[in-house]
Amino acid sequence: MTYDIDESQEEILSEVAPDTPLPKDLIEHLESRKQHRQDIIKTTEKLTRFFVGWSLNSTGFFLAKYLLITGGGVNFWLAISLSFSICSVGSLAGLTGLRVNYNSDGLEVDNMQNLLKTAAGLVCAGVTTWLAVKDYQYFENLTSETVTQINKDIQIIEKQNPQSDPWLSIAVALALFIGSIAVIFKGRQ
Repeated sequence: MTYDIDESQEEILSEVAPDTPLPKDLIEHLESRKQHRQDIIKTTEKLTRFFVGWSLNSTGFFLAKYLLITGGGVNFWLAISLSFSICSVGSLAGLTGLRVNYNSDGLEVDNMQNLLKTAAGLVCAGVTTWLAVKDYQYFENLTSETVTQINKDIQIIEKQNPQSDPWLSIAVALALFIGSIAVIFKGRQ
């Protein structure tokens, strides 16, 4: 048993019926849902970019402070370079969409807003690094001024009471130690 189908019948069998048009209120509803979904995606993207940028900047800031506090001047350039590098990661990622071409019409740049966002991110990274360094320098100056003042006070007291020479230094060191321990444990409560 063979089936003989001529070409005219084959064309009729392969035709697709046209789609029935959707009702107008359904089309409006689908468009509003599509717009709502796009708004959610844009809002989520903005929030994600903000929190990623904030976390990178705070990580760079605290890493620089940690390196400067633990190593001082030895880690100065390491702290600056690491802080700036970490803070600028988010802004440099925006350069991936930048396209610069030169053709017969001249220079053609696409996605220029990414370049501006990157420049703003690099400025923010520089400011964050500068704040971390200034914060360290402020506390370093404050510490050296405090040490200088304590030494002057100890020398004045030792001149007035020469018999208390070793005991005064021990008492001041013990008072500073107890005070720092009290501050540490008081902060935990």
